[in-house]
Amino acid sequence: MKIHVFIAHMGIGGSERVCVNLANEWAKNHEVHIIVLNLDNDVNTHLLDKRVQVHELGVSRLRYAALPMLKYIKKNKPQFILIFGMEMAVILNKLKKLRLIDVRLVVRVLNNINISLAKEDNVSPVVENYLKRSQKELAYMDAVVAQCRDMGKMLTEAGVISREKLRVIYNPVSVDILNRVNEITGGNKDFECARNRITFIGRVDAQKQPDHLIKAFKLIHDKREDAVLRIVGDGSLIERTKEEVKKLKLDDSVIFDGVRKDMERVYAESDVVILTSQYEGMPNALIEAIGCGIPVVSYDCPIGPSEIIEDGVNGFLVSQDNIDEMAQKTILALTQSWDGEIIKATCKKFDVSSIAKQYLEIFEEIE
Repeated sequence: MKIHVFIAHMGIGGSERVCVNLANEWAKNHEVHIIVLNLDNDVNTHLLDKRVQVHELGVSRLRYAALPMLKYIKKNKPQFILIFGMEMAVILNKLKKLRLIDVRLVVRVLNNINISLAKEDNVSPVVENYLKRSQKELAYMDAVVAQCRDMGKMLTEAGVISREKLRVIYNPVSVDILNRVNEITGGNKDFECARNRITFIGRVDAQKQPDHLIKAFKLIHDKREDAVLRIVGDGSLIERTKEEVKKLKLDDSVIFDGVRKDMERVYAESDVVILTSQYEGMPNALIEAIGCGIPVVSYDCPIGPSEIIEDGVNGFLVSQDNIDEMAQKTILALTQSWDGEIIKATCKKFDVSSIAKQYLEIFEEIE
């Protein structure tokens, strides 16, 4: 089977990591092609199996992508395409409506459709409204993949798609990163375990509410002076966040790591992974963390964390936007005794081989 995946970029982000995990698994038995706008800010292709072929469309923005996508499809004649994100799906569906292409389309919805589909990209309100109106294009897809049950429910209850076209498939965690973490730690969950290292992984933007993160850490630090917060990622609010850290005199306790390629080292050196988002799709950082045996603490935001976190078993769910509770539960996570193997066991439903197979079943069904 030839599998063609369209995704805008291969930079930092959960979707890109999902794409890598699935592509590597499929490449064991199938021919896999990943098509991107460009490889600017690429931090993921080095993780791809050498058998996976990556193609650049050679454009800077999606608005210029229609013709290059058309040329790729005409040349390679895919029977179906898996699309990461609404924006690419809209363009491809318009090409299909114009009868310029004849290909089956499967779209993986990336985020909470009730909130800005493009907020993380800081696009104009005009473009945001266009994307929201474009949700109706999902009805023309051959299949729509939601990352969790709540997202699937949201899509069907909003009348965006029919239940017949909906597939709920969790994000996969790759055994590769788990194995690399085990190599560093020797499989010992107490490896250099200082019980004071808190890690945030993701974009530093409005969706992730870094102001909540820093305020919660200030409360933690007031009670645990040895606590350290590591921020792994970059984004539009990074400078403002650094200013807030300096204002609160937390400079010596907050580490800004930027984008890291050695995520296995990040997880190996973490005692707790924390998330303070307004909303999510299905946060990979939480899934990967529990796969490594690390407890997680997250706001019970829409949507995703409640389907990952088993409260008190692999971490804690915190009432949305309750900064005091976030601080309290994070301190508890640092001090409580955890069984790493029990935490890892809660990650079994995110096994990449099982999830890759679920996608293959869709491809075989619509081919």
